[in-house]
Amino acid sequence: MHSLSRLTAGLFSGLLVLAGMAVGQEPQRWFYSDEPAAVQPTANVPAPSSSSEGGGGAIEADIQQPPSLTDQLSALGKRVDLLEKPPVKYPANVQVLGVFQADAGVFNQDAANKLPIAAGGVGQVIQNGADFRRARLAAKAALGNNINAFMQFDFAFPGRPTFTDVWVEYTDLPWLGTVRIGQWKQPFSLEVVSSFRYTTFMERSLLFQTFTPFRHIGIGAYDHADDLMGTWAASYLRTGQDQFGDSLSSRGGNGFTGRITRLAWYDEEAGRSYLHLGADYYFNNPPNHTIAFRTIPEIFIGQNANNGVGTAGFAVPGAFDGTPFFANTGNVTNVNNVNTYDFEALWVYGPLSVQSEAMGASVNRQGTPGGFLHGEYLQVGWFLTGEHRPYDRIAGAIDRVRPFEDFFWVRDANGCCQHGKGAWEVALRFSRVDLNSDMISGGVVNDITFGVNWYTNAFTKIVFNYIHSWRQSPTSPPAPTGIGPAVAVNSEMNAFAMRAQMDF
Repeated sequence: MHSLSRLTAGLFSGLLVLAGMAVGQEPQRWFYSDEPAAVQPTANVPAPSSSSEGGGGAIEADIQQPPSLTDQLSALGKRVDLLEKPPVKYPANVQVLGVFQADAGVFNQDAANKLPIAAGGVGQVIQNGADFRRARLAAKAALGNNINAFMQFDFAFPGRPTFTDVWVEYTDLPWLGTVRIGQWKQPFSLEVVSSFRYTTFMERSLLFQTFTPFRHIGIGAYDHADDLMGTWAASYLRTGQDQFGDSLSSRGGNGFTGRITRLAWYDEEAGRSYLHLGADYYFNNPPNHTIAFRTIPEIFIGQNANNGVGTAGFAVPGAFDGTPFFANTGNVTNVNNVNTYDFEALWVYGPLSVQSEAMGASVNRQGTPGGFLHGEYLQVGWFLTGEHRPYDRIAGAIDRVRPFEDFFWVRDANGCCQHGKGAWEVALRFSRVDLNSDMISGGVVNDITFGVNWYTNAFTKIVFNYIHSWRQSPTSPPAPTGIGPAVAVNSEMNAFAMRAQMDF
């Protein structure tokens, strides 16, 4: 009887070995594991005892029994999870981004606008032309579970190429939310924090270049409310820099920005109705205690100066010609600090949007009267096709317009034609800056800009702008650099412009 038992056990063990070999597995490995299989010690099977007691039991005890069905199903589930959700390898989620804006513009000036600067004009006849306003490539990646990085370069900006956003950030931090280090758009003004890709007009308002810090190297933190109804942000920055973000100044050159926003209400279902309110502060201790306030009209066309360098005679990076400044204080010296305040609002009600900001800069000077410079804009937009202006609740900024229907035009079975119209928007903006105060004279500019936007899809659009600019020239004195005549000269300019834009 004992011999029959040993024979049966031996046959069963042999069948198990053959079955394992048939499926290409090692004997006695019954399922895949998420972890590498541990090396099991080899069992020393004792030789069959000649005794009739316990010999067969020893062999039977060394036979490994197959796992239960429950264990096999559990192992299979782990294997499926590993295939569907493989371990993250950093850098991860690497994205390549790009955008270009191709512009063309035609200008018309009255006689006073063409006069030399000393006579109260802008100092030149503004040339018609075309250029790439922006041509950027960028890469974005996750460097860790809570670490992101971004690098972007512009190949169209004067002095090409140029650093734009170059930063690393640490997310999900207690109390601070996200901490960012590098160069980026500082948290000040709705126009600044909202991407140029989504702006209503070809250029931001007159206030943008005059008062805002825009991109600088620094360190800052930002976060949003749990209910997504508000945001806050703050940063320390170096306020002087070149096109690559570099800054040198032992006398000044430090600044601070802060921004807080709140949604008075928000349509949770579709986001087609909301009221955004915000307040901003910018402290600037300027490099070498010198600062200039200035702005172009709401259009820019330019090129590298054609200085005929080299045998081909092409323009090379260096001096840049283009639309001149219409308001300019020149260098204001002996400046201890500048405190700039901003109040922002955006109301969206379906296809209607109303946006406005007001800024004021208090200039504090040593041994010389300072001044208070200010500006405002108000713009209204209407989507003829019924879309609305989306809102990014994480950043407190304007988001990407997505047409109800993309533009297309194709032949149908009857020959012609099936088409989609895209999204159409009309908009009007009035903006103003006044750079005259006490011993500072930079002039006054008022702009009216009318725009038509055709969003052919979410990533391409065609923009038409008409800009009419009224200008009052700086005077001298009291302008610190002697800009302009003793009496202000009034002049006007018209510009017609068009843009083709794509981004990915």
